[in-house]
Amino acid sequence: MTTRREFIKKSVAVAGGTALMGIPLACGKRPPAEKSRVVSAAAEDMLIGQKYNPDAVHRAFEEGLMELTGESSLADAWASMVSPDDVVGIKINCLGAPKVSSSLESIQETIAGLKAAGVKENNIIVWDARDWMFQRTGLKLNDGTEGVRIMGSSTEWEAAIPWIQGYDRDVYWSWDVGTLKKYQELVKQNFTQDGTHREIFNSCAWLWMLIQQGNPKAQKYNEEIRRLYMDYSDREGIKKIAEEVADEFNDVTIEDEDKSFFSEIVTKKITKLINIPVLKHNEDSGVTWATKNIALGVTTNKIRFHIDYCTTAIPEILNNPSVKDKMVLHIGEAAKISTVSVAGARMAFDNRLFFSRDPVAMDRIGLDILEEKRAEQDLEPIRDISTHIAACAKKGLGTDDMNRIDLRELVV
Repeated sequence: MTTRREFIKKSVAVAGGTALMGIPLACGKRPPAEKSRVVSAAAEDMLIGQKYNPDAVHRAFEEGLMELTGESSLADAWASMVSPDDVVGIKINCLGAPKVSSSLESIQETIAGLKAAGVKENNIIVWDARDWMFQRTGLKLNDGTEGVRIMGSSTEWEAAIPWIQGYDRDVYWSWDVGTLKKYQELVKQNFTQDGTHREIFNSCAWLWMLIQQGNPKAQKYNEEIRRLYMDYSDREGIKKIAEEVADEFNDVTIEDEDKSFFSEIVTKKITKLINIPVLKHNEDSGVTWATKNIALGVTTNKIRFHIDYCTTAIPEILNNPSVKDKMVLHIGEAAKISTVSVAGARMAFDNRLFFSRDPVAMDRIGLDILEEKRAEQDLEPIRDISTHIAACAKKGLGTDDMNRIDLRELVV
């Protein structure tokens, strides 16, 4: 099949020269700032029904990665990002499987590319947070010494626990939000009456922690807390619990409650990181795609991150050297899009895969796509709560400025 490599470069020229700084042009011109390249590869046959078409995915990878890297072949494109000595982690998203999760086709295409670049099969790790998340993906767990490794960071639930097996005791991010100590301070400020639902729920993350750790007094809240985590319409339930526990745990101290530890997969096992996120809506962060798939997939104790729509947590986590220095490629799936917070409950369809080295630029484009798809379904805008994208840009992790994004659109 002949591939049409037609692209439209959607970018605004950067004003050059020292005139930009109010100095006469005669003084000479500055070269324009380098733009972040994002490549989309569209194929009419990307989906067959609701399943990815392996042939279309291969064409998208071939043309998309060549365009992204400037190499003249797919093999050279992969070789420009990884070496035979690398151990490469492929971070996928299993939530919503099999309806909406990182596709087997993109995963298999990535594995094939890495092997073609000389990466040893057992030095490829396909991973997500927990082992059980792989159950409906079509992937079989493998932590052996032969074949591609497929694994979770742990067998245990990590979202409300500071540390569990599989996470690195020496690498963490510390934040006092969601801790019992912080909650006790807030209670003195009449917090349970004046706080918003989001603030109250996430400030009670410590209660989840005590439940998971087996604290006897906390156990009676187990079922109700789990119900409230899924029932977004019940805005009063958590307030009742918050008021009830306000003075109930004054004699309790929680070790490491402020810490979110990093997966040993990123801190100890891999040298390069490839990200295959799925474009989705999330009530707690607006858009979830490149940045969130890594940041919340790599850490423990993270329910609390959503108190400010992940605006603080995501850039801090991505800026950690164990993540930042290893990210080489983001492969954004946007052919199947989850337009509401419960993954796969409501879908929209497109025909594109995206490729970039800049996760912030990819998220900025993904936000526009998600807004458009939600508008078509008469759903409210989510731009105002997708604040983590600008926060990541401010941290220097990429750009959210469309004038600095070189978007190249291919038809394959």
